[in-house]
Amino acid sequence: MTRLFIILFSLTITMYFTLQAYLLNFNGKSTIDIINRLPLLFAPANYVYYLWLIVFIFLFLWANKYWSLRNTEKSITNLQTIFISCIMLLQIINLICWHYEYFLQSLILFFIQLLLMFALYLTYPLKNEMLRIRIPVAIYFGWSTYLFILQFCYILVYYGWEGFGLSNALWAVIVMTVGTAIALHLCYHYYDIIFPIIFIWCYIGIVIANGFDELLVSTAALFLSGVMIAGIFFMKKNPAR
Repeated sequence: MTRLFIILFSLTITMYFTLQAYLLNFNGKSTIDIINRLPLLFAPANYVYYLWLIVFIFLFLWANKYWSLRNTEKSITNLQTIFISCIMLLQIINLICWHYEYFLQSLILFFIQLLLMFALYLTYPLKNEMLRIRIPVAIYFGWSTYLFILQFCYILVYYGWEGFGLSNALWAVIVMTVGTAIALHLCYHYYDIIFPIIFIWCYIGIVIANGFDELLVSTAALFLSGVMIAGIFFMKKNPAR
C-alpha cells in the first residue's frame, strides 16, 4: 500500500507541474511557446500536446488497477515503484531546466528518463494480461520518445547545426523515418500497437502544422503514418501466451 501512495503522490505532483508548464505557463512562458520559437518541421500542431491529458488519465487508471491487485501476485513491485518515482522526478527537473533554457542539461535528463521508462516497460512479461496493464506505460513511453526526438531536433537548430548541407525538410523526413522504425520495432518485437498509434497522432499533427508549405514533410508524414497503420494490422508476431 505504501508503494501505491508513493506512486499516486508522484503522479499528482508531476501531472500538476507538467500541465502547468505545457498548457499554461511556467517562468513566464509555456513549454509549447519555447518549442514554437524555432522553425522546427518536426514540431506538430499545438493541439497534439493535449495528449498529456490522456497520458495522465491512463497513468492514474494504471495506478488504480494496481490498487485492485495490491493483495495479489500481480501487485506492483518495489522495482517498478522506484522506476516510476524516478521517472516522475526526472520529468519535473527536466521541465525546470527546459524553462530556464538549460537545454542541453534538459536533454541529458530526458535521455536518462527514457532509459528508465524502457526499463519499466520491460518489467511487463509478454503475456496477454500483463500487456493490458502495460498500456498506460506504453502511451507514456511513446509520447515521451516523440518529445525526446523533438527536443533533440530543437537543440540542433538552437545551436545552429547546418545539417551537412541537407535541407531542413529532408532532415525532417529522415528523423520521421527513424521514429517510424522505432515504433515498428516495438510493434513487432513487443507486440505493442500503442507506441505506433502515438507516433501516428504526432505525425498527423506535423501534417497539420506544415500543410502545403512543406509538401515533402507533410507527404512523408502521411506516408509513414500509413506504414505504421499497416504495421499495426499486418505485423502478427505475438509472443503473448
